[in-house]
Amino acid sequence: MVISDGTASSPEERLENARREAQTQIASGLIQGAVIAVAGGPAAAAGLQCVHPAEKPMTVHSRFDIASVGKVFTAACCALLAADGELEPDAPFTRYLPEHVLGKSCNITVRDLAMHAGGFDNSKPYDSDDVEIFNRELFGKRPVRPRLEAFEYACSNFILLGKIAERISGTDLDTLARERIWKPLGMDRTQWLPPGDGDDEVEHWFPNRPAGRHNDGTCYLCPFPLGSGSCFSTARDLLLFARDILERGRFPGAYYDLITSCRFAKNGIRRSFGWDMTDSLRPRGLSAGTIFHSGWTGQTLCIDPATKFAAVVLTSRTGDHEEARAGRKRIIEALYGTPPA
Repeated sequence: MVISDGTASSPEERLENARREAQTQIASGLIQGAVIAVAGGPAAAAGLQCVHPAEKPMTVHSRFDIASVGKVFTAACCALLAADGELEPDAPFTRYLPEHVLGKSCNITVRDLAMHAGGFDNSKPYDSDDVEIFNRELFGKRPVRPRLEAFEYACSNFILLGKIAERISGTDLDTLARERIWKPLGMDRTQWLPPGDGDDEVEHWFPNRPAGRHNDGTCYLCPFPLGSGSCFSTARDLLLFARDILERGRFPGAYYDLITSCRFAKNGIRRSFGWDMTDSLRPRGLSAGTIFHSGWTGQTLCIDPATKFAAVVLTSRTGDHEEARAGRKRIIEALYGTPPA
């Protein structure tokens, strides 16, 4: 696979520029540590994996709670089911979840959920460690606006998508993703369920939980995997996933078409099935067909099919969310070779 150069600098020079940017962010207190890597090239680690109970340096093998980046696996499971003819993206989502309060009156589609354009807000009335309460509140949640009127990021959209994938497949998300995606791609260090403490588990913040446990509050309370994400993965595994999207070689073509095609564009927001494509958030130099996703704990996965470029920036965020997301964007630009702004 040919990787676009962006500029005439070598892959080693671009990686060093990205590593220096990460070190600057570590020194400023924005992140505790980072692993950065590009498809077809080397990886680098900087900073600390943990500070509790003792300092431990970050390595290229460190495993992160990738927070909402895990939503791309929920989307991938649904896209594979759609490619197999088992899921209709443009059907009302209640066809698959008839117990939802909207029932037969629902006009919100599966695709709407995957684009965060169905009209639901990001309230979380279902936050509970009681499964009965969780399900009652999730399936009782109503939209706050008409479908396709506006984009609003809502974790409940992907929890519902996860429920749909489980309902159709007859298995849980962890098993479904492992059998259909992770195992075929050789992703042997990715999982939905919390691994617990281990030599490579990264410590996260907001709040600070023990390494190897879900950081997200809802996922932390639930005894089962949720489609909203909070998977555990490494830079190597995520690049295996990204390279497959670039190469389009493992799964049916309809799977790749679904996740890479922009089907919502309004008020400056562009979304595909499960991915962000917003121009203002896209790393400079990459094409308009770029898909990317970020995570609350400090991660970004970015894939540009046009230039055959893919990069992953995994960090343990300790500073402001928006500043850190912009910082990861700068790291990806350095990896691509885009000159500093």
